[in-house]
Amino acid sequence: MRNYAGWLERNDRRGSILTTTFFLCMLAALSSLWLIGTLMDHQRTNQRRRDTTRAYFAAEGGIAQIIEWGNNTPGRTLDAGGTSGMFYRDPSTLDFPNLLSSIGTSYQAPTNKLGVFQSTHGYNAGRVDSITLYPPDAGADPMTCLFKALAVGTTPLGTKHRVMAYLNPNPIIENQIILPAGLISMGTAGQNGNGTVHWGESWSKDNFDILNKSQCNHLKVGHADYDQWAKIRTERRILFEDNNTWKVGNGKDVYDITSATPNYDPGAAGSPGASGDYEGAFEINIPPGQLEWPDFLSSYQFFKDQARLHGRYYTTDAAGSIYRDGNLINFDTEFEVVDRSTEPYDLVFIDTINGQPPVANGSNLATVQVSGNSNGLKGVFYVCAHWNQTGSGNPAGILNAETPLILDDRGDADPMNDLHATQSLDKVWLDGVLYSAGVMNMGGNPKVYGTVIAEKGYASGGTPDVYYNWRLRNGLDYNPGNIGFVFRVDLQKNY
Repeated sequence: MRNYAGWLERNDRRGSILTTTFFLCMLAALSSLWLIGTLMDHQRTNQRRRDTTRAYFAAEGGIAQIIEWGNNTPGRTLDAGGTSGMFYRDPSTLDFPNLLSSIGTSYQAPTNKLGVFQSTHGYNAGRVDSITLYPPDAGADPMTCLFKALAVGTTPLGTKHRVMAYLNPNPIIENQIILPAGLISMGTAGQNGNGTVHWGESWSKDNFDILNKSQCNHLKVGHADYDQWAKIRTERRILFEDNNTWKVGNGKDVYDITSATPNYDPGAAGSPGASGDYEGAFEINIPPGQLEWPDFLSSYQFFKDQARLHGRYYTTDAAGSIYRDGNLINFDTEFEVVDRSTEPYDLVFIDTINGQPPVANGSNLATVQVSGNSNGLKGVFYVCAHWNQTGSGNPAGILNAETPLILDDRGDADPMNDLHATQSLDKVWLDGVLYSAGVMNMGGNPKVYGTVIAEKGYASGGTPDVYYNWRLRNGLDYNPGNIGFVFRVDLQKNY
């Protein structure tokens, strides 16, 4: 007899195994589907991340294009904001006319100037979708900049990324120049007309001519225009050439017991020195070696090399014309600076006629004629020529020129950290230093914030004013030029 019960028992076990197997297969299938979905999500996430990265680097490529335009612009140079520069900004319209003429009619570059990036396998990895330039906004920008650039990068899948860069000129090397006075003449000096040096001293190795007493109120104790930092020093004599205004004698303007002549000589034997209203304003017959005279003449090759390597180098001819790379330039427009508050101090070297160091008789020195411009200059100008200034144009002023008056010494040993009182100066032709290897004639009404140095003598006519920059006492930073990129990115926003 068949064992049906046993058969049934075995059949029950077989059904249980089938059910378990089916359940496990379903679980494996669902797990596979979940794993496939997870892998696909992970792949899409990686693809989005790669696409975002490609879009970001494409946008960075747009910023790199801006820097490249600044470095290699055919027929143009940056020239620290000069009118021929790629990024020259018109002070009246606030436009960049040279840039607009190079990239199009608006601040957004046309599509034919935008880059496309390919992978090593030849497919498009990204492109620069747009480049837009913006003028700086002092009231809203987080930092001072020359201009802002917004570049948008796009991938073939449509992913976009934007980069906003705040760009400034890129000074790499910084030097310091130290000068002890506002006017330094290695020959004779003469402040004719209304020529005045403020906030600092005037030095002359030879005689110093002074005409009218009315032009020396800043030296008179008690006068409303009295300048406590102003003084005239010379290794020779001070010549008071106007007999009718300068009074000589005890208690008068100046005092000399050895002579009643206008050629006042307090350094003579037996003379007690200056007294009266101008006591302490004049110092003459200073022994050689007591004053630390700057030696610019022997530094000819140093400044020349610096300008050739990193600054701006120019040549001259016998007619006094100035050339850059063989091209004639106009001094008044070549060196004007639109925004002196952000531009660093430039280094400009103008060579002799024959490219050799200045000779003692001045035979290889041209005469440079300067009449002024509409913006003004900023920098250290080493001019191997005679200087003849006939005016200053209508340059911009300096709103916060630092006076020598210390308001807060901040309790440290670094004088550069001191807080100084400021004063606004209108129509400042030069912020910096001007050196002439020849005779310097300052006519018209140029205003300088810094120092002027004349190798073979100084003469002023009209109303030239020099306001000594106290930072020259300890070392004024100037940039001899740029190495590598013309621009640097000072701040970058990614979004």
